[in-house]
Amino acid sequence: MTKTDLWLLVAGAIAASINAAAGGGTLLSFPALLAAGLTPLAANVTSTVGLLPGSLASVWAYRKELWALKAEGVLILIPALLGGAVGAWALLQLGNGVFVRIVPLLLLFAAGVLAAQPWLQKLVQRRAAPASGAPGRSAGSAVVTGTTAGLAPAIAVVLFISVYAGYFGAGAGILFLGAMGLILSRPLGELNALKVLSALAANSVGAATFVLLEWRHPTGALSLRSALPLAAGAIAGGYGGVHLARKLPAWALRGFASCVGLAIALWLAVR
Repeated sequence: MTKTDLWLLVAGAIAASINAAAGGGTLLSFPALLAAGLTPLAANVTSTVGLLPGSLASVWAYRKELWALKAEGVLILIPALLGGAVGAWALLQLGNGVFVRIVPLLLLFAAGVLAAQPWLQKLVQRRAAPASGAPGRSAGSAVVTGTTAGLAPAIAVVLFISVYAGYFGAGAGILFLGAMGLILSRPLGELNALKVLSALAANSVGAATFVLLEWRHPTGALSLRSALPLAAGAIAGGYGGVHLARKLPAWALRGFASCVGLAIALWLAVR
C-alpha cells in the first residue's frame, strides 16, 4: 500500500463518518482526491463511487429505524433515484470545464450549509419533538402510525436535492435532513435514517451512471485505483459514524469539514 492509498483510506473513513454523523464528508474526500492528483471532475466522480460503501454501511446501521419507516422510505427512494441519475448525467455531459468554473461556488454553498447545520437541526428538533409523544407511539418505539401528510412536498424536495447530490453532493445529507425535518413530523433519529437512505439512493444511481457512461465512453472521469482505498475506509467510517451520531456531538467534525471546504473553494477560485 502506497502513502497515497493510506491517505485515501483515512480520508474515506473520516468522510463517511462525517456523512453519517453530521453530513458534508465530501468536503474531505474531494480535496483528498485532488491531492492525489485527480482533476476536479474526476475527484468528484471518484468520491461519489468511493464513498458509496460507507452509505451502505450507514443504512445497515439504521436498519431498525428504516424498517419502521418502510412506507415513507419506498416513496422517497423514487425521486432520490431519479434526481441522482439526472445530476450525474448533467455532470458528465457538461464536463470538467463547466465543473471547474462552478465548483468553488458549490464548495462555498456546501460549507455554508454544513456551518448552518446546528440552526437547521434545531428547527428539525422543534418539529420532531411533538412526534415523539404522538398518540399511537409507545415510549422507545420507532413505529410510525401517524398520517403521511407532507410526503408529497417531501418527495418534490428530495427530487430537487437529489439532482444536486448526483452532480456534486457535498452537504446534500444536511439538505435532506433539514428539508424533510421541516416537512415531516418525525423523531430526529428517524429523520436522520431517512436522510441516510435518500443520500444512498441518489449516490447509488449517480455512481452507477458514472460507471456505465465511463465504461461505454472512457474519459478518465472515474479513477477506480483511487476509489478502492477510499471505499475501504468508508465502510468502517460509515458504520461507525451512525454510532457517533447517537452518542457524540458532531460540532468538531462539522467545523473542520466546513473550514476545509472554504479553503479548497478559495484555492480553486484563485487558480
